[in-house]
Amino acid sequence: MKFNIHAGHNTYSTGASSILNETNEVRKVKNKLINMLKESNHTVYDCTDEVGKTVNDNLYNIVAKCNAHKVDLDVSIHLNSGRGDKKGDGSTGGVEVWVYDTSSKAYAPAKRIAEKIAKTLGVYNRGVKISKDFYVLRNTTNPALLIECVFVDDKDDANRWNVDKCAKAIYEGLTNMIYIETKPINNIAVVKFMNSNQKVYYMNVYAQDKLEKTGAEGYYDKFLTIGTVGARNCYTTWDKEKNIAKGISK
Repeated sequence: MKFNIHAGHNTYSTGASSILNETNEVRKVKNKLINMLKESNHTVYDCTDEVGKTVNDNLYNIVAKCNAHKVDLDVSIHLNSGRGDKKGDGSTGGVEVWVYDTSSKAYAPAKRIAEKIAKTLGVYNRGVKISKDFYVLRNTTNPALLIECVFVDDKDDANRWNVDKCAKAIYEGLTNMIYIETKPINNIAVVKFMNSNQKVYYMNVYAQDKLEKTGAEGYYDKFLTIGTVGARNCYTTWDKEKNIAKGISK
């Protein structure tokens, strides 16, 4: 899939700030999410604007960047405000995701994202909301959604806030697939794996694993001994610098 991803606001046109700082936190989520998507072989364009010095300039620049690419979804990442609960009252403000209308192709992933973030962070699910007033939703040419992950001014939300978990929840909502973080231990090599449909995947090989080579040079098809949990998983991508197979397990 192809995605435009951007973090809202910038240092000139700052977002909401209280217990959490929107401008800072959404960039952390954006960076983590982009890495996860790229690891899984998706095409991603970072459309975050850092130069617009007014609200209007910031929004204009974001939309211009988004509209430069034909993608499946435009994804705008924000944090919400307006709870004013700095001490904590035992309830969370929660997550909501905005789309232009119910017929948008962004509606289904928006619903999944809200559900995933709510469950993963343990916050209230405010659901999918409709608006034709948001500049980004109104002016982008691709289907678009805008995520308000949690409230910056709610102590209960802040206590549950976790950048990595939020990025993973968004990833799974966008792709409708479970993200499996690859943590190879003592891997000594990465080998290619050709499946029955002649598609190439990659496997991490460990010291205790024994392989049977196929006729094709560089390809392997069987473990004779499996000594590491998950060692036989086939992954979609290969990080050549780190020599690690990773991404979505097949």
